[in-house]
Amino acid sequence: MPISRTDDLKSLIKSLTKAEKKNFRLYARRIQSTDDLMYLDLFDILDKSNDLTDDEIIEQMEGISKSQYSNLKRHLYSQLLTSLRLLQKSKQVNIRIREYIDFAFVLYGKGLHIQSLKLLAKARKMAGRIHNEFIQLTIIEIEKTIESRHITRSGPERPQQLVDDATMLNESISDYISLSNLRLLLHGIYIQHGHVRNAEMAVFVTNVFERHHSSINKDRLGVMHKVYLQQCYVWYYYILQDFRACGESALEWVRLFETNEELRSRDVDLYMRGYHYLLTSLYYQKSSQKFDQSQEEFENFRKSNYKKFNKVSQIISFLYAHTSRLNKYFLHGNYSKGLEVVPRTLARIRRYKDQLDAHRIMVFYYKIAWMYLGAGRPDGAVKYLSLMIQLKAKSLREDIQGYARLMLLMAHYDLENYDVMEYMIQQYERFFEHIQDRNEVYRLALQMFNQLISVPLKDRTDILLRYRELFRGLERSPFEKRTFLYLEIVPWIDSRIYNTTIEKVVTA
Repeated sequence: MPISRTDDLKSLIKSLTKAEKKNFRLYARRIQSTDDLMYLDLFDILDKSNDLTDDEIIEQMEGISKSQYSNLKRHLYSQLLTSLRLLQKSKQVNIRIREYIDFAFVLYGKGLHIQSLKLLAKARKMAGRIHNEFIQLTIIEIEKTIESRHITRSGPERPQQLVDDATMLNESISDYISLSNLRLLLHGIYIQHGHVRNAEMAVFVTNVFERHHSSINKDRLGVMHKVYLQQCYVWYYYILQDFRACGESALEWVRLFETNEELRSRDVDLYMRGYHYLLTSLYYQKSSQKFDQSQEEFENFRKSNYKKFNKVSQIISFLYAHTSRLNKYFLHGNYSKGLEVVPRTLARIRRYKDQLDAHRIMVFYYKIAWMYLGAGRPDGAVKYLSLMIQLKAKSLREDIQGYARLMLLMAHYDLENYDVMEYMIQQYERFFEHIQDRNEVYRLALQMFNQLISVPLKDRTDILLRYRELFRGLERSPFEKRTFLYLEIVPWIDSRIYNTTIEKVVTA
């Protein structure tokens, strides 16, 4: 095992559950005598302390050399993974299949090629049940090698059957690769550009989609291919802001999983991802009744299955469940009630902070800030927007970073921090000059705030009324409306005109 970095080893140990740590200690003592378990001593030291330096650890290990220490870390890392693999074997079909393949190689090396073929047949059947065609094709190639080198008494039809199976899987895998290529390209477009900004970009996205989509033979798609196809549709329509079509594809994605229990067990993360896009699409459509129904279905599934989730699935379920919970309060305009669930979301962010990227945290802070602003708590909004802007995620989601700065101006306006706003406007003008995602909303918003803080209080309502109409006009623009998915500036303006909270404006 090449890994010997102390930080990697600490991270792995830190990720272990109590049950996994107990299992590792039992495993280590089972395979070696207690006198030879120096790597177990190292495990105990790293498990009990997070802040020891390498020199301090070596000192506690009573005089081992640095080269011995590096080898010991490699050995510990390797044994930890072996222990985890054995523990996961009963839960992960892919691990059992690969073990059968390994056993088949061992048997073949012993000259027991008939027994080897029996194990390969069993492994191929298991791979077929979980729709893993890559492993199926690998197994067939091994079977073909054995059949071509030995007299296996498999019958005259066996070679042709293997060739037919390999040809069929090769075609299916070709479709899978086309779909995975399209998914990745669309995902990359969204990460780089977000939703379409103009007609030229819409044409570009459509051309990319059609070029790859046309090469797929939809008549021979298996169930996983159909899931991936719906995922491609979801990304395509999501980028184009066609949330009705996006929601329909996400619903089909979810239903495909629900009609196949084994598929759902194999890739629960992809199932939850489908629900996430279904809920997101319904949220943007402002379809509150369907959103509530789907959100309840997702919460029930999560509650019933959470104990079976691994760490990654727990984190994914947190991201999607807490995002949908916050969105539900936004959808119903119940910002004050939404603040009651914020502490639980923040607690989960702290729990998973080492596994969450800055982008995820940034989006949560943005939503939390809007919850505070909507409930008439601009001080809380300032706190989380400031935390968000301070995150080291300068290259991620320029659009959200831009909206955060505009929301921060709203919050400071509510707090009557007009002197601070004058400096902020100058600073943000420079910020917007250097980002790719410049749009008319940014320009109008800065212009509006400049005028608001430069006139007497009695003249501000007229300014707000004028800009409300300008923003409403932009909401109707197909390529400007994306801004209003994230920044509800019109309800905020109404709250200033009528001297009330955003919550009361949207529920009036």
